[in-house]
Amino acid sequence: MKKYGAVLALGIAIISGLFAVYLANLWLTRQSPEAPLVIQQQHSIPLTKVVIAARDLEIGSPLSAANLTTAEWPTASVPQGAFNEIAACEGRIAVTRLRAGQPVRAADLAAPGSGPGLVAAIEPGMRAMAIRVDEVIGVGGFILPNTFVDVIAIQEEGNPSPRARTLLERIEVLAIAQEAHTEDGKPKIVRTVTLKLTPEQAEQLALQTSQGQVQLALRNPLDQAPPQPEPQPLVAKAEPVRATPVLQPRIRTPQAPPHAVEVIRRSAWDRIEFKNVESEERR
Repeated sequence: MKKYGAVLALGIAIISGLFAVYLANLWLTRQSPEAPLVIQQQHSIPLTKVVIAARDLEIGSPLSAANLTTAEWPTASVPQGAFNEIAACEGRIAVTRLRAGQPVRAADLAAPGSGPGLVAAIEPGMRAMAIRVDEVIGVGGFILPNTFVDVIAIQEEGNPSPRARTLLERIEVLAIAQEAHTEDGKPKIVRTVTLKLTPEQAEQLALQTSQGQVQLALRNPLDQAPPQPEPQPLVAKAEPVRATPVLQPRIRTPQAPPHAVEVIRRSAWDRIEFKNVESEERR
């Protein structure tokens, strides 16, 4: 009797297990139609192939198939100026630092044929000029590439009281020493600083460095330089209009005709003439 009871209990357990498996399978079957829908929604996002940096690239690095690759990117968030093929940007020079996995944009590259190194970072019409600095002039080493400075001119001219004036405002720093970038913005004492200038600004700075000293003042990159007033055209100073004097006509008073009186003296006639009738003065 005990033997049949054990067999019966085993059979009930097997049946219960099969029933549980059936219920679980039924539940999964009811849930499965929603899973493909989620996967379908994920794959419905439109993607576009873009060129990205395969590794970190420094300023002045030439782009090639060795340091570039392509990746699928959401079409809605593709950066402006991104490339779809490596051949479209191969051979160009990076003018900004590119991180691995970052899309390559046209704004990050120099113009085709501009040359390697720092030369590629100089925009057309601009000049790069280096000046000698020390720990004081270089603001304790906090003047770094891509920062902005004001150039202050110090005029001595043999005067015991030298004068200072701001020569140039908001000048971009291209490089310090021979480096166009620094790690994590750490200060660094260098002997030269390369500035990006217009030809006119380069002439002013060259003249000042030959005649006196310069001091660099570090400024916030968000602090925009005040707009320069437009030069006013030179107008010749008009001379005051002088009034022409009005000549009064001269009134000529006619002289009175002479007055003659005849006098008889000793049986002789004597003629005496006076200036006029009322005058006793003889002519």
